[in-house]
Amino acid sequence: MEKNRKNIMIVSYIMFAYMGIAFLSQGALKLEIAKSFGITTSELQYLFTIFSTASMIMVVSNKFLLEKISIKTEILASSLSILIGVFLMVLSTNTNFLMIGLTLGGLGIGIYISLASYLIINTFSEDRNRKLNFLHFTYSLSAVLTPMIAAILIGLNLSWNIVYIILLSFVVFVMILGAKTDFREITPKKEEVEVKSESKWGIRVYLSALLLFLYVFSEMIFSYWIVEYMIDKGARGGEAKISLSIFWLFIAIGRFLVGKYGNKFKVSDIVVFLLTVSFISYFSLMFLDGVFGIYVLVGILGLGFSSLYPSIVSLGTEDKKNVSPSLMTFIMMSGSIGGIAYSPISGWINSNYTIEITMGVGVITTLSMLLIGIILKLKNK
Repeated sequence: MEKNRKNIMIVSYIMFAYMGIAFLSQGALKLEIAKSFGITTSELQYLFTIFSTASMIMVVSNKFLLEKISIKTEILASSLSILIGVFLMVLSTNTNFLMIGLTLGGLGIGIYISLASYLIINTFSEDRNRKLNFLHFTYSLSAVLTPMIAAILIGLNLSWNIVYIILLSFVVFVMILGAKTDFREITPKKEEVEVKSESKWGIRVYLSALLLFLYVFSEMIFSYWIVEYMIDKGARGGEAKISLSIFWLFIAIGRFLVGKYGNKFKVSDIVVFLLTVSFISYFSLMFLDGVFGIYVLVGILGLGFSSLYPSIVSLGTEDKKNVSPSLMTFIMMSGSIGGIAYSPISGWINSNYTIEITMGVGVITTLSMLLIGIILKLKNK
């Protein structure tokens, strides 16, 4: 039984690591991909929206899939979808095949996102927050390492096509280990009275969902606009880009630390502490001009943001030993909506006002998160 739990943990971690690879490789290899298909990087970015949209659709749809098919079948089908999608991308220079490949890849990644979280939450209910933090640490680690690995492989005169195929080894590993693992203990049972169970979720679930929406919204605004913000402050292009690497590096460090030592603290205390650090550093950053000072605050903000996603999910499901697909989907869907909403909202604000005001929106939403976190902490008492 213990070996089986370990297999489930490894499968989940590798799925999340590959999710980071899938998203980050798009940015790291966009110049080579665009050149191969004879399009601009802007046109390629529009096509990558297909991948993100397909991914979100499957995060939402997985609630129904978990009730209809086995977890092992889901792992096999989603992995095959990714494999077929990547091969369609790398074996053709036709943008139609690229779009089909991105769609299939996005559908598979959407299952990986939802299923990995579901497996960890229901397999390790007694140690949920630590395991969720390690799960998200694997994403952060791949987010830091993927651009480096891609640069090294491209530097060895390998094409982007070969790089994509090499990275598929993670997907093959998921298929092999998934086939050897028994998921029967955590297979969701048919929810007999779904409407009644939803009515019993309680205010904490809805506040946690709102908190996750605001978190993803805030993180995406910061990640997307920090480079432009630093250039506006007088930093050179290279200096500005380093800030994003610092941000993700400290997110990875923070998730590792909470994953290792988080069991010593209440989840609500972790959330409030991290949100306090996040708000203070984000607010202070708006008043600095020096590059080094901004680097320091960006790193502190990365630590503050680091464990918020997994800790918020853990907080929203804390009083439930077994989490239903409906509840899991509802909370994660809130985060996905935040990831979509930030783009048109921040884009409109930036086109009509200044970059400072655009970044300031993130400060306001971070303060809102802190207030909600305090409310949740008081409710826990």
